[in-house]
Amino acid sequence: MPRTRRSCESVRIGCTFLVVLFATNVRADGHAELRSQHLQLFVADNKAYSPHHRTGYNGVSELYCCGEPRNLFVPTYAGLNFEHIFNGDSATYSWNKFEPRQAPMKLTRRASNSIELLQTRTQNWPLETTLTYSSVEPDAVDLTVRVVSEENAWKKHGYIGLFFASYIQAPADKGISFIGKPTGGDSSPSARWIHHHSPHHGKRSAHRPSSSDWQPAFDPGFPLSLVTGRSRWKYDYPFYYGRRGEHVAIMMFKRPSKGGEIWFAQSPTGGGERNPAWDFILFQRDCEIGREFRFDIRLVVRPFRGREDVIQAYESWTGEKVTRPNP
Repeated sequence: MPRTRRSCESVRIGCTFLVVLFATNVRADGHAELRSQHLQLFVADNKAYSPHHRTGYNGVSELYCCGEPRNLFVPTYAGLNFEHIFNGDSATYSWNKFEPRQAPMKLTRRASNSIELLQTRTQNWPLETTLTYSSVEPDAVDLTVRVVSEENAWKKHGYIGLFFASYIQAPADKGISFIGKPTGGDSSPSARWIHHHSPHHGKRSAHRPSSSDWQPAFDPGFPLSLVTGRSRWKYDYPFYYGRRGEHVAIMMFKRPSKGGEIWFAQSPTGGGERNPAWDFILFQRDCEIGREFRFDIRLVVRPFRGREDVIQAYESWTGEKVTRPNP
């Protein structure tokens, strides 16, 4: 692995590490380490730490697969990073749209394989958000998002939106792939593999589920183009993947409970000219004050073994059977 800790004694096997002893503590500068057989990662709150990670980014600040020395994510930024809260109401447009990146977070180790980030609220949004990151053998990171609203923050349009970004470090292919179909105007209704590369930031960037006709409302001038820039594609199954070198990053979601909806998003330059953002948007309708809503996400990073392996990773995690699309 590229980085080591004195508290982690490990044995090298091929291109992976078998962790024999793990007791890493949370550091004073606001980040902590998780390991699995094939992955090493660091979870950070919104504070900077040496030598690269900047202030204002949370989530998985570093992720290394199979001993590769290069971070999957842009070193100054992060992945599975909590970016925005929104509700489509123009009264909120003057607020800092990056409030989740600015508000304090409390970082706590819950288990040897689990770290929690707690944000009690931001300056303007009355939400308590708990993000739990867990390493899962041999090559996955689970993120559980739990949110409780302390006030009626969704009354105008009836929903709360949460946006998460992953800034990928210089992949040769900036696009993402998923199983889906056109939103309309195509003679073939059959699902197929779709490889999508947004032409520029905010242009045809957001992909909604094919199972839903719901269209979230936004007041004129809504400031998040990665949310409003809807693509001509919709997905059938809640997973997508992107590739960086010989490795694949598979982003998977368990289907949410009533009122929840997940959209994919992608920007070719979200993390800089060479660095795309592979993102997702969580919507929750039918909120109740004081009642928790939840989303479950898994990121798998491994050597790319083909699309069938991607499908099987999703099936294994969710128990859902995927109908294979035509080539």
